[in-house]
Amino acid sequence: MEQSPTRRRINGAFLIGGACLVALLIGSQLHFYGVPLGLITPCVLSVLSSALWLLIRAEEAWSSTRHRCTAQGCTFEVRVQNGSAADNRHWQEVAAAHPTHNAV
Repeated sequence: MEQSPTRRRINGAFLIGGACLVALLIGSQLHFYGVPLGLITPCVLSVLSSALWLLIRAEEAWSSTRHRCTAQGCTFEVRVQNGSAADNRHWQEVAAAHPTHNAV
């Protein structure tokens, strides 16, 4: 499922917009409590970076496919992003037949 550049740009714009919205809501709440601007600014920037990081990770997890080893107790896994059906099948076979099994 290869994503087009336009779709990636739209997703990126929504992620940045969502993170900005969360940061501005926190900033406005702090402002109404009378917190000085010198303290609001670092709080808003830290919330912005944390929210952006979280939303990017959530989008990566949502848009990727994970293939795990089928052996009992093995923790090996492969994550494929924007792969075709052939890529997914290849990595599924690799995950099932990898040389080292971390059996407990």
